[in-house]
Amino acid sequence: MTKRGSNDRKAKARRIAKERDVRVTEAHSLLLQAKNRNDPRPSDASAGETAYSSGEAHELRIHRTAADGTVEVLDGDAAAHAVWQASPGALTAGCRCGWVNPHAGPRFPDLPAPYGVEPNEQKHWRWYQLAAWAEHAGDMEGEPSSAEYVQDPSVTINDLTIQVIFDLRLLLHHAQDDRETVAATYEAMETLLRTARIRIAHERARPGSGRQPDAGQPDQEEPSVSEEIPVSLDVLLRRTNSGRSGGYWELLAVEFAAAELRRLVLQESQHAVSTVPDAPV
Repeated sequence: MTKRGSNDRKAKARRIAKERDVRVTEAHSLLLQAKNRNDPRPSDASAGETAYSSGEAHELRIHRTAADGTVEVLDGDAAAHAVWQASPGALTAGCRCGWVNPHAGPRFPDLPAPYGVEPNEQKHWRWYQLAAWAEHAGDMEGEPSSAEYVQDPSVTINDLTIQVIFDLRLLLHHAQDDRETVAATYEAMETLLRTARIRIAHERARPGSGRQPDAGQPDQEEPSVSEEIPVSLDVLLRRTNSGRSGGYWELLAVEFAAAELRRLVLQESQHAVSTVPDAPV
C-alpha cells in the first residue's frame, strides 16, 4: 500500500467515525473487514514490510503461526484477509508499531462450517483479535476510552449496543487465566440482560404502557453482578430502563453475544444454527 492509499483509508475511517458517531479505531476495523473481499496482498513477511513500510503507525498486523511453528507477519489488507477468510494457522493480533496481543485468548481451531456457515464461536474469536488491536490503537492515539465515549447522550442506542459487545469481547483477555470466573461473569450478564428484557416485554404488553419512569423517581438501578461488567453495559441498561429507548432487541443482541462468548470460554461448540438473531458487530 502506498502512503497515499494508507492516508485515504485513514480519512475514510475518520469520515465513517463521524457519520456513525463511533471511535476511529472501530471504524477503521470495520473498513478493514470490508477490504477482505479484495485480493490478498503478498503474505511473505519481508514483502509485507516493504509494501506497508509507509503505512500508519498503528495499523493492524496479524501474526499467523502455522502447524510447524513458522510465524508469518501480515499487514493491512493481507491481515484483514487472514482474519476474515478463515485462514489456517493460529492468528494473533498485532500492530505495525511492534505491539503484539499478550493474551492467548480462546480459540476453536479449524471448526467445521456446516452448510458453509462459520460457527459463531470462531466468528467471536476473530472479532476478539480485532477488538484487542483496536483497544491498543485507540489508547496509543489518545482516543476517548469506551467509558468516556458511552456517556455522550448523542450516541445512538444501536452504536451503544455495538460498543457493549465490543467491550464484552475484551473480557476474553483473561479467558485462559481463569476460565471459570470469566464464564461465570458472562453467565451473570446473560441473567441480568434477560431480566431487563423480560421486564420490557411485560411493560409493552400492558395496555396503555408508555414505559415512562415515574415523575420524581430515579431510574431503577440494575443490580451489579461483577466488577468485570463494563461501563457501557451499565449505560445500556440505564437507557433501556429509562423509557427513552425501546431496548428489547438491543438487550437480546447483547444477551446472545454473552452466551456465545461464554461457550467460547468453556470451549463448548454449538454447531446447530441458532434461531436467535445474530448480534451486531
